[in-house]
Amino acid sequence: MNDQSNARQQWISHRAEAEKTLRKKAAQARFGKVRRIRGTARLFERLIMGTPLYKRGLANAASPRLVKKDMVFSTLPAAFNGYTVLHLTDLHLDFIPDLAERICRLVKGVNPDLCVMTGDYVTEFRDDVYKGILGGMEQIVSAVNAEDGTCATLGNHDTWRMVDPFEHLGIRVLLNETYGIRRKNTGIAVTGVDDPHEFLTAGAIQALKAQAENSEGKKFKIALVHTPELYQEAGESGCDLYLAGHTHGGQICLPGGIPLVLHLNKGHRYGKGQWRYRSMTGYTSQGAGAVGIPVRLNTFSEITLITLYSAAIMENKNGSI
Repeated sequence: MNDQSNARQQWISHRAEAEKTLRKKAAQARFGKVRRIRGTARLFERLIMGTPLYKRGLANAASPRLVKKDMVFSTLPAAFNGYTVLHLTDLHLDFIPDLAERICRLVKGVNPDLCVMTGDYVTEFRDDVYKGILGGMEQIVSAVNAEDGTCATLGNHDTWRMVDPFEHLGIRVLLNETYGIRRKNTGIAVTGVDDPHEFLTAGAIQALKAQAENSEGKKFKIALVHTPELYQEAGESGCDLYLAGHTHGGQICLPGGIPLVLHLNKGHRYGKGQWRYRSMTGYTSQGAGAVGIPVRLNTFSEITLITLYSAAIMENKNGSI
């Protein structure tokens, strides 16, 4: 067994034990807040069920949009100018019927260079729930058809049991690991780490630091993290782009898209959309699915297509006009 295989086995053993612990703690008093939030969500659903508001919320949750973002970086190698990254997160495919098919229709013809996924593919990590979404995941990977493949991390709703089945589908699951993409003598380093909301380990921080320390030549560094809660560690490690999800953009928001709850322990200012920490650019997607109740109000589900541009090339083009 090589070092990488040994590290993966250690990660799986640790995650499996952490999931057992989380199940036990779910019955304890400190998780009362979670139960109250879920109870409130169910009560809210009963109150609005059958109303035009509920029907609009159902339509919003079941109809993700393709959001296109252009981002310019001084650190992006010229060989990657125009490189496209399709970001999917918080699919919760076991919650909204036919969502996988809707996502497939949305990404048809996009043909990104790289697809990244940042967790929460199911609603519950218990037992074998994940098996019911494997067909949908296979459809999505096939529809995306990314030239440089698909990379993924796990979220707080996911289980270690998903790792092998996902990789059999062609999804590269990054367990505090880095995937390198080369163009000429430059590259992009994509590092995927633990979910910091429930399952953070020292290995996640080490992976972010190693991403910077082990970069050979000129590399653009992307961090895939389920939540924006590692913004400080990633920024201080020299990360260029941080992609996250988890918050659903609030899912149930006040008019103007003001979220009532983001379910973050830190980094609330980075809870949705594009943001910046030091020299690092971040993007927290609102996610493609829903959880709690199958409704979105004053917000929408999204899949994000990010196009990366080199600042030097863009300046030259603008200067020559």
